[in-house]
Amino acid sequence: MADSADSADSARGVDPRRTGPAARICARRPSRRGLLAGAVATGAAALLAACASGGRSTAGSSAAAGNASQGATESFPITIEHTYGSTTIEAEPTRIAAVSWVDADVVISLGMVPIGMPAVSPDADGGDAHPWTTEALEALGAGWDTGSAPAVYSATDGVDAEAIAALEPDLILGVHSGMSEKDYQRLSAIAPTLAHPTGAIAYGASWETVTVAVGRALGRSAAAEALVKTTTYLLTSTATANPVLSGATYAAAQIDISGPSIALYTTTDSRSQVLSQLGLTPAPAVIAAGVDTEDALSVALPLEEAERLNADLLWVQVEDAAAVEAIGGEVPLSRIPAVAAGTALFVTDEVAAMSLAAASPLSLPWCCENHVPDIVAAIEAGRAAATASAAATAGASAAAS
Repeated sequence: MADSADSADSARGVDPRRTGPAARICARRPSRRGLLAGAVATGAAALLAACASGGRSTAGSSAAAGNASQGATESFPITIEHTYGSTTIEAEPTRIAAVSWVDADVVISLGMVPIGMPAVSPDADGGDAHPWTTEALEALGAGWDTGSAPAVYSATDGVDAEAIAALEPDLILGVHSGMSEKDYQRLSAIAPTLAHPTGAIAYGASWETVTVAVGRALGRSAAAEALVKTTTYLLTSTATANPVLSGATYAAAQIDISGPSIALYTTTDSRSQVLSQLGLTPAPAVIAAGVDTEDALSVALPLEEAERLNADLLWVQVEDAAAVEAIGGEVPLSRIPAVAAGTALFVTDEVAAMSLAAASPLSLPWCCENHVPDIVAAIEAGRAAATASAAATAGASAAAS
């Protein structure tokens, strides 16, 4: 069954990726300006340069400025279908409000600055956005210290329709959101509004789907499709550059020590989708637990089955280092193979977690540069531990005989 916390939050329009808890510990690291080239560039070479170098590049700002100056390339009106019907956009939008971070990222990556977007956690860079968003806004001349920056509104209790209405938008984007039908009715009374696609669950639209849908709404389909291609190329090239990723099994989870409870992210969740695009495959144990579904972002794993959670990569989102320590001392959590071996990748840094959970053409270059090395190291450590364990077992058997 779906994780109850995720289900309840989705029903309220609250992003379930932020609920509950945000060994090997991936903790906060400074953001790198070098991701800028990959953040908004439209060329594969620039995307790769962003992941290969820590130096600042002007490629991203040039590409963004070019997209901004080109404007829409398609004629209006444009009609787009979604889970609550269809929305017609009569003219090229210029005042765009985003309901989700991913929608905002896509707008920015296409060279436009939204008039409003949701705030993230107070400890994010600038207190207003993820670092990749902040740096891309700076490339567009809309940094937080300018008068051109987007307004931000809280998403803690769901969609803030009043704050959005005050901005007088001409388009509201919630393609990667959990807006309810009631939210949609309130927002569509303000301006043409896009909800998540028909057939997709709340927050279930992939970054590719969001990019294409937002690009179409802005009249920039060609630019959006090019962005999908170059970002996909970045992921496959990163996988090629790190062959240890190919075929490695993974289990992506959130562990709440207060329960305790284990929620496995399904193949519909963005974390799992990005790991798969990097060349990994779901571990047999998580497939058996029912993660191969389009009906939920997470499924509960019974605690008594924790010991079966065996994978080359155990990617675990947790609250903090204290939670990691508690997991190591809590049976049966401590019996999870990667936990017992000290090779689980515990992600306490919300920025790193969101680079997967809120995947976008802006976050993925940051992920490749800043978080993929952690993933690679965890897989290598896990395989080394398994080899050492097998050798020790073989040695003990030989001695006994």
